[in-house]
Amino acid sequence: MVGWIILGIFLALLLLILFLPFGVDLGNEGGCFHLSAKLGGFLIQILPKKPGAEKKPKKEKKPKKKKKKKPVTEEQEEEPRPKKKRSLPFNREELLEILRVALKTVGKFGRAWKVDRFVLHYIAAGDDPYDTAMTYGKVNAALSSLAPLCSRRFQVKDCSVWTGVDFTADKTFLEGGLAMTINFWRINGVINCLLFGALKVLIRSKRRRKKEKKALEKAQKAEGAAPGTENGTEKPVLAVEEGHLTITKEKKENIQEEERMAANG
Repeated sequence: MVGWIILGIFLALLLLILFLPFGVDLGNEGGCFHLSAKLGGFLIQILPKKPGAEKKPKKEKKPKKKKKKKPVTEEQEEEPRPKKKRSLPFNREELLEILRVALKTVGKFGRAWKVDRFVLHYIAAGDDPYDTAMTYGKVNAALSSLAPLCSRRFQVKDCSVWTGVDFTADKTFLEGGLAMTINFWRINGVINCLLFGALKVLIRSKRRRKKEKKALEKAQKAEGAAPGTENGTEKPVLAVEEGHLTITKEKKENIQEEERMAANG
């Protein structure tokens, strides 16, 4: 019974870690830049720092003692050997496949984020009314082209975007904010997509290199000398048969010829 309770607690904690949202909330609103970390439904303020938070004085570091260098011998002064350049195990097609997998993973990682809050307030202003109107038109054109793309890439929960123009003001007004969250379950899915895609390319590359190696070995065997020869010339071969040493035909003929010459004197 106790074991089942421990297992249930462990599974509950695992699910909590996998699906607990965490992220960031940042922006420049009300003339002040703010940055907070999000964990679940809680915000941990990072910037601006609270007035009560004071930095602790840093401890002075003790000066490190310099170690005496050992005298360099003549052998150590010799130049290091040049390192052999290692070629990549992937060909051009496999590298392009890895690049496609990486771009696909980046796209999935972008869709894994959830936008809880997006704020963009813009008011064009300036000394020249013509330049102000032109800038306002360019900003609106950019936002109209980016809006469909962002809506397909991200899930936006709360959005506040508006633009305007003020010919009486001297400075442009701009403020924005962004709060995004993600969880480990979504990150795990993105990482698996990258790993499995790269693993497929790696397996194909390994099989290709094995085939190339076998083909090269066959070509080398075909171009090399036949068995029992060395550098295109025959060499005497010794063999053992029933415990007796036998000599090749060529060696035997040489011995017989020497014996005839000795007999003729």
